Amino acid sequence: MRMTAVPIPPHELKRNTWYYGVKCACARLLAIAEDCFQGSGHEEHHFGDPFEIRCDCGAVIRTKTLQKFRSP
Repeated sequence: MRMTAVPIPPHELKRNTWYYGVKCACARLLAIAEDCFQGSGHEEHHFGDPFEIRCDCGAVIRTKTLQKFRSP
């Protein structure tokens, strides 16, 4: 069974807040979780098993790593 992560809807992202997520080929940043350390610490979060993230554009990203980014 494949695990699927649901991105946080863009309208629910807080301004100037750090998140972990992935970048889609369509250039959207898909936030999966807020960084509770707010920018301090690791730039990436690694998982043992890959999981899928679906973008609104229809793309499916399969990854084991989430990157840290800051919302506008």
